[in-house]
Amino acid sequence: MLKKFIFFGLLIIISLISFKAFAKDINITADKMEVYEDDGIAVFKGKVFAETKGMRLWADTLYVYYTKGKEGRQIQRVIALGSVKMEKGSWKAVSGKATYFKTQEKLVLEDNPKVWHDKNFVEGDIIVIYFNEDRSEVISKSGGRVRVKIHES
Repeated sequence: MLKKFIFFGLLIIISLISFKAFAKDINITADKMEVYEDDGIAVFKGKVFAETKGMRLWADTLYVYYTKGKEGRQIQRVIALGSVKMEKGSWKAVSGKATYFKTQEKLVLEDNPKVWHDKNFVEGDIIVIYFNEDRSEVISKSGGRVRVKIHES
């Protein structure tokens, strides 16, 4: 039993050391982590919290897709599933699924998304936030409607 405990402890330490390159770009805490090095995917499960460049994100499960190069791992995209909550500057959002494209600074929210920007509110089937452009887009599918609440100063 002790040998199994030591083996799994060493396995976790090795995974964390090999995962160290993410620390510059994204800090993540969770109940469990699985790394699929050959596929370039790290999966975090259970009470996930991630923080990067002023963005904070909470979810049940988080998939981090990365590529490996000469300079180490480079995060390409992050997919959050289940009870997703996001905050970045004056943006706040909740949804069932969120996909963040790092190089584009773009967040795609699906599964009953709701977004607040300052005191303004919007909801629809899909919401896309372009952080670099400080704008958002709301898409309605199959006859659905977009709902907006604009706060006038």
